[in-house]
Amino acid sequence: MKKIRLLIISIFIGLLASCDAYLDRQPDDPMTAENIFLKYETTLKYLVNVYSWTPNESDLSGQVLHVAGSSDECSVAYTGRYFGMYNRNMISADTYGTHRANTYDNYYKGIREATYFMQHINDVPSTELNDEEKKIWYAEARFLRAYYYFMIMRFYGPVILLGDEIVDFTSSTLSEKDRSPWDECVNWVVSELDAAALDLMDEQTSTQWWGRATKGAAMAVKARLLLYSARPLFNGNLLYNGIINKDGEPLFSQSKDISKWELAAKASKDIIDLGRYALVNDPAATPLTNIHNVFIVRNNPELIYTSERGAYATRVSVTPANIGGTSYGGVGPTQKLVDAFAMENGRYPIVGYTDDGEAPIIDSEAGYSEDGFSNYTNPFFNKTVNTYKMYQNREPRFYANVFWSGQTWMGGSFSKADIQFYSGGNAGPLTSHNYSSTGYLALKFADITKNTVNGEWGNISYPLFRYAEVILNYVEALNEYDPTNSDILTYWNLIRQRAGVPNIEDVYPEIEGDRDLQREYIHRERQIELCFENIRYFDTRTWMTSETDDNGPVYGMNISHTDHNPGGEFWKRTVVAAEGGYPGVRIWDKKKYLLPIHQGELDRVDVTQNYGW
Repeated sequence: MKKIRLLIISIFIGLLASCDAYLDRQPDDPMTAENIFLKYETTLKYLVNVYSWTPNESDLSGQVLHVAGSSDECSVAYTGRYFGMYNRNMISADTYGTHRANTYDNYYKGIREATYFMQHINDVPSTELNDEEKKIWYAEARFLRAYYYFMIMRFYGPVILLGDEIVDFTSSTLSEKDRSPWDECVNWVVSELDAAALDLMDEQTSTQWWGRATKGAAMAVKARLLLYSARPLFNGNLLYNGIINKDGEPLFSQSKDISKWELAAKASKDIIDLGRYALVNDPAATPLTNIHNVFIVRNNPELIYTSERGAYATRVSVTPANIGGTSYGGVGPTQKLVDAFAMENGRYPIVGYTDDGEAPIIDSEAGYSEDGFSNYTNPFFNKTVNTYKMYQNREPRFYANVFWSGQTWMGGSFSKADIQFYSGGNAGPLTSHNYSSTGYLALKFADITKNTVNGEWGNISYPLFRYAEVILNYVEALNEYDPTNSDILTYWNLIRQRAGVPNIEDVYPEIEGDRDLQREYIHRERQIELCFENIRYFDTRTWMTSETDDNGPVYGMNISHTDHNPGGEFWKRTVVAAEGGYPGVRIWDKKKYLLPIHQGELDRVDVTQNYGW
């Protein structure tokens, strides 16, 4: 039987506190309830315990739950982590141990803690907690319980719904249960989020409580869940025909339902209509500054639900190795992501690849070149260096997200010129086992006002849900059932205008009202706008595009070369030699659209397994 984990973590106030001795008892021990729910302070600590089962998604290196290393936007060099085996199709139902905890077990434990809290919050004396506070705290726990179900569902699909039961997750008491059909799971979670939203606070104004759930947070989880449910993976996917639970119920509907897109669009539009959130778009600032401030300025109006924490884990793996202090520099954008960003004129320079995937097909109207070098000022660092033309005259989001070899790295009073990602270079392989496998680093969350050499990492409001995603969710869903609706271009162009690029129909007039073309470019807008935010992995899987997007060679610059002299071999598109300790050629299998239910769970509960496992 487990002990209650009570961690006062940075979700709320950036503190780490130890458990009180009496909280080490079983939560269903009457004395425990009597002690915990007697006072304001201990009741609050138990609520923080319910929050504490939320994993750290802010670590881009994939140590806990960030899965960018298994998406086509990112290649991560570090060995011994789950994504390396996953990318090579080497996992099975019994070979992904710690990832099971972070994607399944811990959420069910959090679900149990949330239910227990909900059942006892009204036991708190009114002298300690008034009725309004009880209502809000109950709603927070209810939100978290629904959120944890959503987090399991995005990896595994249908789940075991426990309702208001208090079940010890580590025992065999679930042996009579099985997973409920997907649509039933969605409907239950959505109803719980709706109920929680009624009583949650509109906003958390005190810095002490940043990161606690709000009405907008519940609505944002609902909107993303309904969007996933409308997409091909969960909407008439014939691949899952025959997946039937113990009660003889098909876990996945085999018929497409266009109304799911309408529900998803409405859920996002409801958030827009709140009028509470806005894109960070200071007219006195440059688009690049506005874009970057989304991820640097804490508690800004674009953030809906955040993970409040120290920024070390987020930034250390995207800081070049060997510059001094602690830095691991191993999270690299793929060449595919580098290619995805538009030019400053709004056109996308790379429209495809040759059959072998190596040579890009270039849009002749984009003004893009891979021929030569010249002095160019990177607007992010405001430093002029001899620069490959591939990186010149790109849209502002490119410079806010991509760091390439030869640039000057800056951090507060510290700067280091000529960062070298080649073999033997100051931030390349051979010099350290921490290096970028693609010859790039991900800049999105870097704060160049912090001198990390001196250990200044700062804090971060890591965006779990933000307003730009809500807009893109709305646009995508609307396009699928009403492609000529004027809201599509109106809201889509808010994203582009903030990014400093022309309206989409001004660049590509032929797409207007064309569902298929609009879909293609909406997907690309998401790829760019939401990169490194732990979203792309789930996008390609729920769109069911992973067979092309997440399969085959991963490309970057040629980091095996021994210099990055202009025009040299370093600047050649090259298959990544290794990522996660394995060759940089990913192997896709349709069974990977959902993770397998772990063998330990099958042995304990005997639930229905996912397709192919």
